[in-house]
Amino acid sequence: VPAVQPCTRSFGVGCLLHYYPRRCGGLNPLTMVRQYQQEKRRYALLSRYRAILVASRHMREEYLRQGMHESKLRLTPLFPPGKTPDPSPPLGRALTGRVLMVGRLTDLKGGRFLIMAMRRAAEMLQRTLTLVVAGEGPEKPRLESLARRLVVPTQFVGRVGPMQREQQMREADLLAVPSVWPEPFGLVGIEAGCVGLPAVAYAVGGVGDWLAPGESGESAPGDRPTVAGLAAALVRALADPAHLDRLRQGAWRMSQTYTRQGHMTALEDVLKEAARV
Repeated sequence: VPAVQPCTRSFGVGCLLHYYPRRCGGLNPLTMVRQYQQEKRRYALLSRYRAILVASRHMREEYLRQGMHESKLRLTPLFPPGKTPDPSPPLGRALTGRVLMVGRLTDLKGGRFLIMAMRRAAEMLQRTLTLVVAGEGPEKPRLESLARRLVVPTQFVGRVGPMQREQQMREADLLAVPSVWPEPFGLVGIEAGCVGLPAVAYAVGGVGDWLAPGESGESAPGDRPTVAGLAAALVRALADPAHLDRLRQGAWRMSQTYTRQGHMTALEDVLKEAARV
């Protein structure tokens, strides 16, 4: 508070001083102490590891900021289990006006930012946009109420399996990843890229590893996420069908760089090196 903002502090006693004023957690002081002690024990363990694997450049920088030695950090990007990119690049097709959000519905996932941004983007584009929300969570009733109040066409399809999720991705124009907290990686963006679906997201956490603005999607500033920023990113992606087709192509190409083989090769190298120490 007063605005959503990713934390840039290093872990330490100072965190206790900011816990209440910045609303970093709940209001129970026992919970605050318990969480602090738990993280303190985890932090102490890091010095004992021969290697620390991270999935994104963001997590690498985060560990460096927390005092970890650069020689211990190994970047081993993830891959979408059970998914491979389509064998051929996506073809151009007519717009559907569908924007897909996939994931657990909590406040930090940014669903309310997205609903408000959808209304603004539809007004700017002067056409109807439909939000499809695939997921469950404690924020769902609030999001349903907000969508009704703002008259944003929204389909809440609940939690879906792999086949249904892929079908939703093939029918959408965009994947929305409106998380306002720093995602460690954001695997759903790679999965969407496998079927040529570009993403729009706040530039937080590991999202920047796979979302290149103007190439595989569009992004909004993430240091202080705003509805206006996300709406502008939606408009940039959807205003020109030719540009959206280029984003589809870029998302598909991006997904080809995150493979099981690449991950396993990087992991084997780390394990061999650690075993020799």
